[in-house]
Amino acid sequence: MARPPPRACLLRVTREAYTTYTKYSMSQADKEELKKQLNVALSLKNKIKETPAGEHGPLTQQLRDTCTRCMDLAKTAEVEHGRALALEMHVFARLTDLTNKHEEEDEPYTALEDDIKESSKIASEFGDRALENRLLELQANIYLRIGRPDKEIDCIQSACKIQRTVPKMMALLDAYGRKLDSLFSTPKPDTDLLLKYNAEFWEVYLWLREEGSNRGFNKDQFVRADKRRAAHLFKVALYIGSFAGNPLHGGKEEENVKMGMDAFDEAIWVAGVLDNKEYLCAATAHRASILYHKLNPLEKQELLSNLKQMQEKYEPDNNELADLIESITRGPLSGNSS
Repeated sequence: MARPPPRACLLRVTREAYTTYTKYSMSQADKEELKKQLNVALSLKNKIKETPAGEHGPLTQQLRDTCTRCMDLAKTAEVEHGRALALEMHVFARLTDLTNKHEEEDEPYTALEDDIKESSKIASEFGDRALENRLLELQANIYLRIGRPDKEIDCIQSACKIQRTVPKMMALLDAYGRKLDSLFSTPKPDTDLLLKYNAEFWEVYLWLREEGSNRGFNKDQFVRADKRRAAHLFKVALYIGSFAGNPLHGGKEEENVKMGMDAFDEAIWVAGVLDNKEYLCAATAHRASILYHKLNPLEKQELLSNLKQMQEKYEPDNNELADLIESITRGPLSGNSS
């Protein structure tokens, strides 16, 4: 007959079992509380997003406090995914506060990047693409605030690879516009970068025009809502039209000519929507300068007559139409008129 274990051994086993059970019970309780607090945090975040900027009151601080509580619970319960979710919402709250304060220094914004990277690493490990997407959008907003459109473009492009939506593509288009503004602000813009960003801008716009129209994108509203955005679209359309239609840049290929004419048509459409005579005359001049070389003598005379009529009717402040008429009648293009 086997001897029973010593009493001390029984007590040790009992204590270990109790300790294990207690830790398990506490962990389960922490996990339940974490889940509850994450839902509270999400509700606060949604309220902030639905509230006009500057009217958030105590909501952002409540969200920050709740997220801190969530991170403590996640650490205790060893739930890394929960900590990543809390980190993302904590960054959202801090970024909202900075935006409401109209913070102009870069450092407070860039200080958020370490938390974004940490949360993103965990999100990647857990395959949480939705969380990765939200973190990319937060990072893009940071680059927007500190004036880094190139980095902003990279972030939004990565977010679009996860899920392409109309709001994201519109944000990407705006980022391209800001990048082009920064290039044109230099004395001698890099021509290769100009081609790159104009072409990528146009590619995004074509997606919005063709695919986005089935997802709520409204061209007219898009142009009317923001004059700066309309100006970006107009300038890019002229650039693409002139580049694609120019024989020196592949304009001899039918597909490129078609692309160029489509871009010019879009520029003229923008001018019409805005009822902007300067845009109309500039777009007409650019389009005519490309078309002129492809016309027979009679068509050239008819085009010249139409250009003169437009110049007389609108008397635009810009000289592009007048300069083209001058080139056709007396300048380098005059030899093509017969």
